[in-house]
Amino acid sequence: MDKTQKSKVNMFIAMGLFFTKYAAVFTGFAQLITEITGFGTSNTSLQDEISKQTLKIGGVVTAKNDLLDKAIKLLVKSSRKARAWAVNTGNSALAAQFDVQISTFEHMSQTVVINAMNLINAAISTNVASLNGYKVVAADVTAITAAINAAQASIGTPKQAHTTKVTATKEIVKDINNCDAHLELIDDLLISEYEDTNTAMVDEYRLSRELEPIGTHPTGLHALIKAAITNVLLEGVLVTIMELNKTGLTNIDGITEIEHMKSGKYHVIISKVGFVSQTIIINFPLGKIQTIGILMVAV
Repeated sequence: MDKTQKSKVNMFIAMGLFFTKYAAVFTGFAQLITEITGFGTSNTSLQDEISKQTLKIGGVVTAKNDLLDKAIKLLVKSSRKARAWAVNTGNSALAAQFDVQISTFEHMSQTVVINAMNLINAAISTNVASLNGYKVVAADVTAITAAINAAQASIGTPKQAHTTKVTATKEIVKDINNCDAHLELIDDLLISEYEDTNTAMVDEYRLSRELEPIGTHPTGLHALIKAAITNVLLEGVLVTIMELNKTGLTNIDGITEIEHMKSGKYHVIISKVGFVSQTIIINFPLGKIQTIGILMVAV
């Protein structure tokens, strides 16, 4: 969610508390109660979507990482035993191949990890008949293979996570719009009916309806980056404000924010592997977030 949406969510919470507080006052005003009920339903749906979005994305990533960790641990356990065999039999090439630790895989991409594990597991499988005395058997190879296959299948889940997030984002926008629509009608009904007879309540209503800014008003950059032609949101784009040495990386929604910077005119570099880098000059006024949209061309 952007800052305006976050402000609205906070305002909706305040409005819910307000309606609960003055529920007794609205007794007998059927249409107002109908609109308040509609607002409440939309607001509940909004809160549910916000919660689901966080949980689903986190769950996908956690499950994926757990499967990969399991495969790595199984492989390393057998590989260390196989290394001892290779050293004792004077096979320096296999000794080097089997010389891995869990930390060996920490800074590799997931695809590289899978490929490396498959090669090591294949070498263990080829020599498994000679490894019985080192407590490495065919069943270990089978277990490692199954774990690697499960981890490999899970690598595609970031795309599923993206789909889930896009769906949740659309539902959040829809629920916010529904809440706004109900509140616009409530404005007409509640203020017109009670502004002369219950001034204090109407003043409180108006205060609750105000959007409170999220945080202060920093100087900064808000960038939305997509691929040209396909219009796909680009994750992992590096945005650099050159003179300030400040950087940001786009998230799954193609968005990055760089804040708390000095005002001025700076070169902004947008780069990602596989795409043509761009450099633009932007003037950043004090206390304002500059919003830009960038289309990147594939190489």
